[in-house]
This record gives sequence, C-alpha cells and structure tokens, in this order.
Amino acid sequence: MPSEIQRLVDELVTQMKTGSAPAYRTAMKRLADTARAGGPESLTAAVEALALLLPGLSGDFAMTAVLAGACVEWGASPMALVDVLPRRASEAMMLNEVVPEFWDKAARGRSLPEPVSASTHQLVRTLTGLARWRRGVDKNTMTRIAMSWFDMEHWLKALITVMADAGFRAAVAGDVKAELREHAAAVAHRSQRAAWVGALAAVLDDEPLVVIDPRTHRGYGLTMSGIGDNGQLHILLADRLVGDPGQGLVAGDRPARSWVEAATSGDPHLGPDDPAIRCFRLFDGQGAYVSPEGVPADIGPLDGTRVLVLHPPNGNYALGVGRVFEHMMPALRLDRILEPVETQRWLARLAPAVENDLMADFGHH
Repeated sequence: MPSEIQRLVDELVTQMKTGSAPAYRTAMKRLADTARAGGPESLTAAVEALALLLPGLSGDFAMTAVLAGACVEWGASPMALVDVLPRRASEAMMLNEVVPEFWDKAARGRSLPEPVSASTHQLVRTLTGLARWRRGVDKNTMTRIAMSWFDMEHWLKALITVMADAGFRAAVAGDVKAELREHAAAVAHRSQRAAWVGALAAVLDDEPLVVIDPRTHRGYGLTMSGIGDNGQLHILLADRLVGDPGQGLVAGDRPARSWVEAATSGDPHLGPDDPAIRCFRLFDGQGAYVSPEGVPADIGPLDGTRVLVLHPPNGNYALGVGRVFEHMMPALRLDRILEPVETQRWLARLAPAVENDLMADFGHH
C-alpha cells in the first residue's frame, strides 16, 4: 500500500477519535484528493484501508463509507468491501426500521426528529432511556438503533455505487442479498436509496431467458446480466429480437438508436420529447403480466427457467428512462433461435396470458 495513503488513513482515524467534525472532514478531503491523484492503485489502497474501519463506524463517521464508494467510482477495485459493506448496510436498514416504534414508546407523543446530525443527541438520549426498562435491549444496542436514523443513507449511498459492479455482485453471498432485499422492503417507503438497494440485490447475472413469440411459433434463447428494471429489458429485448422475419427474427419497428443507448451506456434520461415506446407487452410462462416498472427477478420461472411471451403492444406505452442504474453495464445476449420442436415444447407448457393490464382492452376493439 502506498505509505502516504496509510498515513492519511491513520490521520482520519485520529480525527474520528478526537470527535471534531471539521477536522474529520479535512482529513477525508486530504485522503480523497491524494488517492484520486495517485490513480487506481492508490484508490484501491484507500478502499482496502477504509474497509477495515467500517464495521465500527456509525453516525456522521459513516460518511467514511461514502468516501470508499467515491474511490470505487473514480477507479478503485470494490472487492475489499464485499464482506463488510452489504452487511453493514443491511444492519442499518434493519435497525432503522424499528426507530419510529421505539421512539413512540419512549417519547410520549413528541414528534420524531428529522434524520439530521443536530438531532442525534436528543434521539440517542431518548432511546437509551428506553433501554433501561426494555428487556433484552442494552444501552449499546439502543445507541446503534438511534444512530441508524442518521447514518443509514450513508451506508446505502456507498452500497449503491459498488453494487453496480458485476464482480462485486457476484461475490456477495445469496443469503446476504436476500437480507438486503428483506430489510430494504421494510424501509423503502421512507428511503428511495433503500428501494434502489433492494432492486440491486435482486439483479440477475448470467441468467438464462427464453422468449416465445406465439404468433409465429418462434422461440429465442438469451442470457441477461445487470438489467435494473423491466423497462430497460423491454428496450434491450426489442433491440436483440426485432429484425428480418426471414432470418427468424420478430417483425416490427426497430427501437431507435437513442433508446438503446439510454438503456446501455448513454444518458439514461430520454425526456418527454423522445421516450422509448415498447414494441410488445410481456407475459411470463405462468400467464402473469410483466410490468415495465418491475424487475427481471419478478419474472416467475417455468420449470426452472424464466420465460417471456411476446404480445402486441396495443398502443403507445412510453418509457422516459432507459435504465435506472447509470453505472451498471447491462448485457442481453441472443444465444440462439430455438429449434421448432423445442419451441413447441415451451408453447405446450405456457399458461394462457391473464390480460388484466392497462393496455389489454386496446387489442379487443
């Protein structure tokens, strides 16, 4: 590790021990500037050193995790954070969930403080007072619960950055991802970042996908990775499948280049003047409608494989954003056009589409 990076990390630890917020911020800035100037090697060294500090941090000092995330955005490897950051973010959401309930018991009608540092002392004092008569929750645990009200967003911000990396996602254990989804769902109503973390923890990588076009009795085998929502999947599917029927592809209008760029690596925001228009409505193999607002993990498997069935679009359904996670690189590969006998086997297993979506009626006039 570059010795200058280690010296600046040690300085950061010293300032955290003094408890001085301005000195901590100064030490953070020095470390950030030096790591960034040193390029990927220095940035990765900073992330490796900061990863060791994260388990013990809370409150304002959880900003240290945000610095680690920024280093990754600037070019560091995120891998040193695999064993600490997802677990720490999961714990923060789990603790944050119970804050309002504990506050109501302890504060007797006073309103819950805003999650800003100025209210920290009041919340900690009130909840640790509750610990005196609440069996099984000691003062230390109650302090961590209180601090999660102020630091959860820091943990989530850092995790969103690193979960965009395919290697990082692959290294996070399945049970940790399941916990992230569970705890994110519990606090997503008050935290957009929690909703994003839940979606990132559900991202499918190297996932087989079968697509069936019942009008032509054709089928397609694809592999998808890093797709953040079904709106993005709609655009990428159209780009891969719409083409010359003589070559076995799906007849229709090809998606505009700008839509495909928004779904991959260009500016994700298409704006009101050039929204993407979906080329088909999608249903899964059990007949359920696949909403563009959902995520690929919502597609129910049929005999262990996620299957999509193409239906006419029945009107213009506009998508204003090409992808939700700007820094996550998606992949959707058309591996093969299925042999007719294989397509027939899938067609025989498909449940009829339950056409209860908004656009269903437009097709029956």
